[in-house]
Amino acid sequence: MSRLRYVAVLAVLATGGSGWSETYYIAWEGEGDTPGLPEQFGWTRSWGNWDGLHQGPGAYRTLENGVLAYDSLYDPGVFDFSYIEDPPWPIDPQPGQCFFMDWRVRVEQVVGTCDPAVTVAADTMWQVGFEYSETWVRSVFEDDVYIPIAPGVFHDYRLISWDMLTYEFYIDGELARVGSFWASATASYVGWGDAVQGAASLHRWDRFRFGTLPAPQAGDVDCDGTLDFRDINPFVQALSDGELYQQTHPGCWPENADINGDASVDFRDINPFVELLLSL
Repeated sequence: MSRLRYVAVLAVLATGGSGWSETYYIAWEGEGDTPGLPEQFGWTRSWGNWDGLHQGPGAYRTLENGVLAYDSLYDPGVFDFSYIEDPPWPIDPQPGQCFFMDWRVRVEQVVGTCDPAVTVAADTMWQVGFEYSETWVRSVFEDDVYIPIAPGVFHDYRLISWDMLTYEFYIDGELARVGSFWASATASYVGWGDAVQGAASLHRWDRFRFGTLPAPQAGDVDCDGTLDFRDINPFVQALSDGELYQQTHPGCWPENADINGDASVDFRDINPFVELLLSL
């Protein structure tokens, strides 16, 4: 049977659903039912000034084609940070799960040492954060940890932790650092934006998202922790358009669609996937 015919058969068998689960995923990607800024999607915007001498709102923000630009170059005394405190489920992953935080940003100009930043504080009061210049990413709470990046272009970043005490940090899909969280007195939260005192910058974001995921499992292509017929649509999508699959199922383990374990998602995975479904 040809690949196209297999895909057609799977598509007929598929049952509804978008494939991602709100139980493990919160996102801001610059667009949605109400196109706009992050606080419209459940985020709180914290903006103002650090010293009382600077007036007016936070950074100048514009949204174009789903990309959000933060611009505080006009006033280095302002800050503008978006965050979620105490999300509707525990940030700490349960056994067999991992926490992921995934973002894409381009830093165009920084006046001062660094400015844009991301951070997460776990329910157990441990946290990790990163600050940016044009040419490096710094781990805020770890001494002298500077990771170089190519300037002036978008980079994809991902933080993964199984215990909220240690983490793996990836840049453009490559492991850049294995590090540790820092003890914090702050309640659990996730945040990102323009946040460093006395600095100014221009940076652009086209996503920031986080959640918890079940451990990798062959065939669990929608990453809900269960292999079932709801995985058919995501599997078909992974076969036909891997990039769209990753966009639709952010954070999902790509190897879940590599059923035969040959490090490639292709038509050779169809028979093993069908066999997995028939064994249910």
